[in-house]
Amino acid sequence: MILPVSFEKVLAAPNAAALLEEYAAECALPELGPIAPQPELYRKMEDTGAFQCFAVYDEGMLAGFATALSYVVPHYGRRIATVESLFLAKAHRLGRTGNSLMLALENWAAARGCAAILYSAPAGSQLEKLLRLTKGYRHSNTVFLRSL
Repeated sequence: MILPVSFEKVLAAPNAAALLEEYAAECALPELGPIAPQPELYRKMEDTGAFQCFAVYDEGMLAGFATALSYVVPHYGRRIATVESLFLAKAHRLGRTGNSLMLALENWAAARGCAAILYSAPAGSQLEKLLRLTKGYRHSNTVFLRSL
């Protein structure tokens, strides 16, 4: 089951620490240090409507989550959505749950009037492979990171 929720609800799940540990092992950026979700910042963004979190539940347990931001790109004057996080525990990656989670993000973005949605995937990840193979998604940019 995929539900729109506050990020605080994700953090309050009984297995949140284990899921975030799995997420960090696969998706963290070492240059930024350990992941440290900021509930107050998420709450403020949720209050403005610029941020939405979705949670994936399986038998009452948190199995994954996705978060997206919506904003107007000044260069184009158009609203877009950017996926901040998209994660399913490895044990839940079979079937269509990931696609359903992406559809939830895209429906939210479309309802907000977004012209497009941007996904960022760790290089070589399953998500990158999925996006390359899925019709309708175009490899538009490559992101490079340099520690400062």
